[in-house]
Amino acid sequence: MKSSTRAWLVAFLLAPATVLGDAPAEASGGAREAALPHFLHFRNGRYFEDVCDRTSRFFCFTQRLLPVDFEPRTYTRGEYAGPQDNDGPPSGSMTPTDVLTAYKIPTSTSAGGKIVALVDMPDSSALTDLNTYRKAFGIPALPQCGGTGLPDPNGGTPCFASVDEKGGSINQSVGDDSQGDMETGLDMDMISAACPDCSILLVQMTEPAISQVSDTDLLTAAQTGAKLGAQAVSISFGGSEGGSDPKGFTTPGHLVLAAAGDSGYLLGGNTPSWPASAPDLLAVGGTTLQNQGGSYSEVVWNDGPGGSTGSGCSTEFPMPAFQTAFGVEHFASCTSHRASCDLAAAAEFSAGFGMGGGIAEYDSHGSWQKVVGTSAATPLVAALLVRLGLTDAISQNLGWVYTNSDAFNDITQGNNGFCQDIMCQAGPGWDGPTGIGTPDASKLVLLAGAGSSSSSGSSSGSSSGSSSGSSAGSSSGSSSGSSSGSSSGSSSGSSSGSEPHGGSGSSSGTTSSSSSGTGGSSGSGSGATVPDGGTEGDAATSSWNLDSGNGQNGCACSIPGVASAATDFGPVLGVGGVLLALGSRRRRK
Repeated sequence: MKSSTRAWLVAFLLAPATVLGDAPAEASGGAREAALPHFLHFRNGRYFEDVCDRTSRFFCFTQRLLPVDFEPRTYTRGEYAGPQDNDGPPSGSMTPTDVLTAYKIPTSTSAGGKIVALVDMPDSSALTDLNTYRKAFGIPALPQCGGTGLPDPNGGTPCFASVDEKGGSINQSVGDDSQGDMETGLDMDMISAACPDCSILLVQMTEPAISQVSDTDLLTAAQTGAKLGAQAVSISFGGSEGGSDPKGFTTPGHLVLAAAGDSGYLLGGNTPSWPASAPDLLAVGGTTLQNQGGSYSEVVWNDGPGGSTGSGCSTEFPMPAFQTAFGVEHFASCTSHRASCDLAAAAEFSAGFGMGGGIAEYDSHGSWQKVVGTSAATPLVAALLVRLGLTDAISQNLGWVYTNSDAFNDITQGNNGFCQDIMCQAGPGWDGPTGIGTPDASKLVLLAGAGSSSSSGSSSGSSSGSSSGSSAGSSSGSSSGSSSGSSSGSSSGSSSGSEPHGGSGSSSGTTSSSSSGTGGSSGSGSGATVPDGGTEGDAATSSWNLDSGNGQNGCACSIPGVASAATDFGPVLGVGGVLLALGSRRRRK
């Protein structure tokens, strides 16, 4: 090979990597990020604020998207730089419509008042805030529990209760935590989005500051939720492993789930997040849920340093039996220790391919906010599994989710940092950032034996990650309860059979309608009966960060979410290396 030809080939093959590394947006963003205080972040043209102080051993996994006109020069921590869209939920953010439709939750399913517990900081206005969120989306208000003041573990009328971490101070104010209020609101809002008739038990850690919360406090609070009858307990707090962290979370009949964190692969350091790395609970990672004209898809949540789902190989817990039974070969470089994550759900939202949609939340400061984080994904999954009646089976054997991985959407696009394998890169089958994938309730409900529905027809959507589009066919199912509020939307195609709200008949053509309740446009796939109504949200305009991570070299990166333009430079550079080696051998002969 002539030297001039070889030089041209090298330049051509390495050009993508040069463009990626020298992207002006990333360079300017990195410089601005370095100049900010530790609790503020600048990513993809927007500022984010950590809800909880990350300098503590443990902190919550929620970040607030600050207003587009935010000015950091005069800002102090905890200050609210102007409320966002106080007249209602922020446009372009994730709503219950998106949750119900994207995860194909059949309207025929009902939790019947079964309990989801949350481990959170104190929040005296939690119920008022929650019902503001529910009212905005047409979900009936959740009353405070009567009688003993606690929800019935056997089900019944859904209600709300709060206790301290030892089960005392029932429905009494145990104070407020300025950092934790928004975290608490997000957790409860996500439960309401995925399971409106779940009872909610708020277990409040009464330490005066997050910095004083210990690993035993988190464990005690989770055990209290189980003792008081919660079918699932969601923990949206965590931090680096300490070397002697306790176990004792999930018990038969009481499933515990923990968020994997928001700081990327190995939390940007050396260990994954605990308690998500504990061997006796499910670790929940985060995705970016994308709604492209009613067609939903998901990629690994990674919108830049300090804002991506956690994952990693534990430094202290041996690989649990349910993972070794699945096959050590599935976990790449993590061959002997507990691998995170197990599964995932939405931690960020985009109404169209892009960034900045966020998740709608109403907080205790009297304003609507857009937030992101695995603190959203974890209670969402917990509530969905309670609604489908699956927590008992999974709590008996955490490997249930691996055995039934076909009932989860395999997320195959994106990464959450830099490493050599699937511990930080999405791919077919299990991967670190999203585990076995995100729930497909239309398939999971068949495994639970609860309700029935069928659907046939065609679907379309992005081939990146999991996707759902429009469907036509027939569906059947039943539901009980009541809802109020309104939503509107449009659909096209044809359908026949019994509708989930009691009506029957057939229709064809293109229609637009408004209906009572929290609705959503129908998704593709088989076996899902989805609510009526339309999809809300405006298209996001900001662009993806193409080269994000935590400073560790070695992994190829891709443009998440765009199948036709997905760019993985690893194979390209690998081919380049082979050709260069061949050229070198020829020169030496």
